Amino acid sequence: MPETLQAPANQSSRLARAVTEVSAPAVLVGVLLLLQPLLRPEVTWLQGIVAAAFTVGLPFCGILWLKRRGTVTDHHVGVRSQRAPILAASAVSLGLGALVLALLDAPAVLFGEIGGVFIGLMLCMAANLVWKLSVHSAVAAYVGLALLAPVPVFGPALALLLASATGWSRIKLGDHTPSQVLAGHLAGCVAFAAALLLP
Repeated sequence: MPETLQAPANQSSRLARAVTEVSAPAVLVGVLLLLQPLLRPEVTWLQGIVAAAFTVGLPFCGILWLKRRGTVTDHHVGVRSQRAPILAASAVSLGLGALVLALLDAPAVLFGEIGGVFIGLMLCMAANLVWKLSVHSAVAAYVGLALLAPVPVFGPALALLLASATGWSRIKLGDHTPSQVLAGHLAGCVAFAAALLLP
């Protein structure tokens, strides 16, 4: 009997781990930025690649390097006290990327997108100074909302699926509580709403 009960639990844990990896912030933001030329015709492929490289590529390479050195525990930076320096360095990389994009004469919509990511970074960094919210959930909410307009038919369903599946995976794996996931979703929504106000 215990074996019968354990098998589904293991399967759901494996599924949760897969969802967590696929919905990792670096993956979701990277895909969103790389797809900008398809979602926004005024964005070139070079601009999308540069945005993705500076916004998530370089910071994630830094995380992998820190993990190899033993400075961070895992590539999701699950320990709250380790997060602030990582998020701050990511913000610096994003700022450098914005300068390069300015030289490439990138359109305002792309700056609006990375501006929203920057706002989300700042919100998550501020929250993580005192409390551990789910950055996975924040990014899932932001990316889901960002797809609503460019993908009008499937956007709402995709946004709901992305946010709920990501939140479930974080809770299932014991990495976050439901309140931390909801706080992450709220941070993502606030970042997206603030990005809409950018010029």
